Amino acid sequence: MARTVMVLVGPAGSGKTSLAAAYSKWLREGGLEAGVANFDPAVEALPYEPCFDVRRHVDAREVARKYGLGPNGALVKSLEMASGKLGDLVAEIDENCPRDYVIVDTPGQMEVFLFRGISWRLVEALQRLGTVYALFVIDGSVIERPEDYGFLLLVASTVSLRLGVEAAPVINKADLLPGEWYTGDLTRDYGRLSRALRESRTLYAEMLRELLRSLLKYSKRIEVPRVSAVRGEGLEDLHRLVLEMGCGCGDLS
Repeated sequence: MARTVMVLVGPAGSGKTSLAAAYSKWLREGGLEAGVANFDPAVEALPYEPCFDVRRHVDAREVARKYGLGPNGALVKSLEMASGKLGDLVAEIDENCPRDYVIVDTPGQMEVFLFRGISWRLVEALQRLGTVYALFVIDGSVIERPEDYGFLLLVASTVSLRLGVEAAPVINKADLLPGEWYTGDLTRDYGRLSRALRESRTLYAEMLRELLRSLLKYSKRIEVPRVSAVRGEGLEDLHRLVLEMGCGCGDLS
């Protein structure tokens, strides 16, 4: 089968790195070849053995010492340096990472990565290796109001537009969700979410409601999983999502 590359994007603390470790382990236990490519030059420790580690080429701590920069400045400078050698870096991923699944773990500071050209350039370069998708990892513990959920769905959609590949939200830390909550599927949730936003009676909620209604015109129906990387729960549903993203045969949920 063709190689599948999954780029994990999400806010700091959403559990991208833990999810990368848990999902790659689950895939290998199922008899598939899977590995994780670390693209965070500032990470100090990893819960997995990477098949590629950008720190071998650019280490944010060394960059900080060399240029006298703080943590954020060092990360920005490191990503700029990595951007200049993407061809070589992706070639190394191709050579050293498994042939079935490669999970790309991106920097914890999502905005530093996503708002700069390296994000779409990296995805464009990774497409030489196989089919590329993006998974927007949502921290379930921060979903306290309908507005929170609506905002995160909008961000997930902008990630897809920014990177130029199909993307889907994944709710991590599902064990921390405040009771029964939304599935993460905009098509199924819109009615309930729209009513909740209308009842909020705020300009912010009304704006979200209108934007989400527009998204319905372009969204693909996907059952978005709730997972817990720490507990190893929901990974089968996550894998079903990945298969569905690559299937032209309609909904698989």
